[in-house]
Amino acid sequence: MRKLLNDRQVYEDRYDYTTVYFACLNVKPLLEFRDKWLEKIPENEENKFRNSFHLNNIYMMIVGNKLVDRYNERDQAVRIMTAEDEAHDARLSTTRLTSEPHCEHCNKTGLCITDKTLMHRKGQDEGSVLFMLRCPHCENNIAIWEDGTLWERSYTKYPECQVVMETKSSRCGKNITTTYACPNCLHTYKDKLDLNSEEKSEDLDYESDRRAFYLEDEKVRKEHEEAKYRLEDLIRFTKEYKEKEDNKHIYDTIKEIKKPKIAGLTPLLQPVFEKAGYTEFGLDKPEISKDVYVGFNCLDTKSDRSDYDSKKTLERLIKKTLEATNWCLMTDGISHRLGYLGGRIRAYEREEDLKKPVEKSTKLQVKRQADKPGKNDGAL
Repeated sequence: MRKLLNDRQVYEDRYDYTTVYFACLNVKPLLEFRDKWLEKIPENEENKFRNSFHLNNIYMMIVGNKLVDRYNERDQAVRIMTAEDEAHDARLSTTRLTSEPHCEHCNKTGLCITDKTLMHRKGQDEGSVLFMLRCPHCENNIAIWEDGTLWERSYTKYPECQVVMETKSSRCGKNITTTYACPNCLHTYKDKLDLNSEEKSEDLDYESDRRAFYLEDEKVRKEHEEAKYRLEDLIRFTKEYKEKEDNKHIYDTIKEIKKPKIAGLTPLLQPVFEKAGYTEFGLDKPEISKDVYVGFNCLDTKSDRSDYDSKKTLERLIKKTLEATNWCLMTDGISHRLGYLGGRIRAYEREEDLKKPVEKSTKLQVKRQADKPGKNDGAL
């Protein structure tokens, strides 16, 4: 049984080779594009900055960003490959046959295990261990899955007859020729496998490519990382700009929103409360974290008003009064006890936080209706 687990250097070399291979693959069309670009926009003093800006961004999108990611993910990828091979070897070393196998040729027992391999098995998501055994009595080989099921050889069928074709192989040097014959219609064809593949020529550029694409050099790596951040900022800015253009009506409404400070809440709310029969309005000490929360309290002077009506009336007053501001009533609502009411309001300070409540606001709905063309607008 051949173990898969290797030294760390083997996995690092495997990972680096993949990085270099795909980088070289992507650089080739990029260089062709650059040549065509420079044909149309010559590299002169006027175009120098523009060419450099655009070509560098295109390089980062096609090659550079992936190189930075590959460098940052290298250690984790090596650990994963190592763990997979460790699990593979552990599975092979601990798996045993569930029953004593019989030779399918002479039906005798006492077969010797010659090899084990982890293979994908039809109908199963995970691999299963396939045992290779040799019979000491008839010297034939058989293959059995770990659960004792005999491995079924896949056969080639002739499409016209749907009959299993007979096969015969011959070898000449490093060439293997397999002849397939249909026993029904006598149709034959040959398949040749050439093992005379040339020895892999040493890639003389690999080491220089590896130094360039692995980003081992700290200066080169930092240049790539900074370029990646700049490109990401540019993409983010472009997306934000487009989003604001597409939702201009929302952001125009946000600009019109009043943003009273905590000290301005009392003169804003107290007159409204008192007019509706709620007195002794007061604010609690603000809770300041990521957001700002302020508690409030008051007394209901209308003794004939039910607890439910008192809460709902105050809730509607607060929502209506704060609708045109960056403050809103918290979702936990208003508490009521013997005419004493209390609750909390929250401030939206960031533009992105204001967007959601603005989208639901009555003011925006009215504005949208006003912006819609009338039925006869544009009619001839």
